[in-house]
Amino acid sequence: MPAELIVADVQQAFFEYRANFKEPITVYWSGGRQAEIIHSVQKALAPWHVGFENVSWNQSPKSAAEIHLMFSVPSLVAGIQVGIGGVTMTAANPIWSRAPELATLFDTGLEALKKVTGQGLQSQLTTLAFHLKPGEKPFKQIMTQFVNEDALGVGADATAYGVSVYLNDYFFAIDNSAVVPGGLFVKLVRSFSADTKLTDIAAALFRDEETVLAQLGLKLQ
Repeated sequence: MPAELIVADVQQAFFEYRANFKEPITVYWSGGRQAEIIHSVQKALAPWHVGFENVSWNQSPKSAAEIHLMFSVPSLVAGIQVGIGGVTMTAANPIWSRAPELATLFDTGLEALKKVTGQGLQSQLTTLAFHLKPGEKPFKQIMTQFVNEDALGVGADATAYGVSVYLNDYFFAIDNSAVVPGGLFVKLVRSFSADTKLTDIAAALFRDEETVLAQLGLKLQ
């Protein structure tokens, strides 16, 4: 009979969504046209209390890649960063109960951006990373199922183990945490086609996290 899964003690989680435009929106960084993006996106995000005080930009970019507008959303500890080549949206310490609200926020900002620039997406990429606090069973003991200690020639001398797996559209890594003593660091990266909806992306990420945690004998709250 399989052992019962324990609720994971997730620490310092971070989510990032990156979408690349089909073509760079270089034209919006000349002649003051950044104002068109600011007007459209800020207006769309107003229901989340995003005012002009929440809009900023890089004052001294060293290259075109560093040029961006940033819309911060304090109520969700989230942000939307618009660059010439694409848009990056982030959330600190996200919890799954708020995933629908975050998906709505990001979708709203993204649609406003696509409408004002007339630019579609070429690809989408997400990264979900977090630290895990150890429970009664040490993580080294749990991680031994993924390694061959004899082949590695380390045995009892090893203090921790890590593993990484690469697929065509998915990558995940489990490593020793540099933040949580005795903990693990988990990183999940998945690419999506340009037409994949954010709600479907969220569902895929949920399954990814569930699967990796289950391999560690853990589950989501």
